[in-house]
Amino acid sequence: MKRESNAIMQLTPSLMDNIQWLRVALYLVVGPLAIGRICTYLKFRHAWTRDYTRKINHIGIMVVTAPILAVLPDAQLLPSVLAASLIQVTMYVFAANSERPMIHAFAAHSLRDSDAPRARLFFLLPMISFNVALAGAVLVYPMTAVKVAFFAVALGDGLAEPAGFLLGKGNRFQVTDRVWGGSNTKSVAGCLTVFVFSAAVAMVLLGVQRGMSPALVAVSLAYGAIATALEALSPRGLDNMILVLVSPMALLALMLFL
Repeated sequence: MKRESNAIMQLTPSLMDNIQWLRVALYLVVGPLAIGRICTYLKFRHAWTRDYTRKINHIGIMVVTAPILAVLPDAQLLPSVLAASLIQVTMYVFAANSERPMIHAFAAHSLRDSDAPRARLFFLLPMISFNVALAGAVLVYPMTAVKVAFFAVALGDGLAEPAGFLLGKGNRFQVTDRVWGGSNTKSVAGCLTVFVFSAAVAMVLLGVQRGMSPALVAVSLAYGAIATALEALSPRGLDNMILVLVSPMALLALMLFL
């Protein structure tokens, strides 16, 4: 017990020392604050639907993460992402429940009327569950597998809903939600978007590491199919969490064939 206690005491300062606070601050300013304000402006001044502004915010923040945080060395990546996620979730919880318009504007772009009376829940739940899952995945899986899952969520899941709105009018279907009850509306167009971007992300990141080959292409396509199934069948608000926790395991199993 004493040895474990000493290890924990040594680990905590080490994690704190590795947090890149300037990058965390830049991420928060460019991501949740700047992109969030732009999305709220588009929603109220140009009457963009909340489904669009919600996804623009989602994609924008994920994409901003790539050059600011995702390029950090592994030892700095985890503590920096955890610090940024904790501050971001705290900001959004405060903004979503604030009655002051200037503060509420940082969350208003993602609160959908269709989610009422649980609009705040379905705004905060994906974010909180995703960040917790991401922290757990980094501790359990190789970093490459986690990065593939992260960008599959950022691009595939992020673009699936807009693609469904634009191209999915004639190919929508219902999937039973066994957690919240009722059903979730999906579309073939949205599913194809998840498949294409998930497979592409896997192909690029694994290709850089191992070189391109027919086997790698096949593994990437299989990963795209699994990610698509996970996203389509997940309960509302939990798809990002499930993708980050389960798809790296599937990718590692598929990589045994390389």
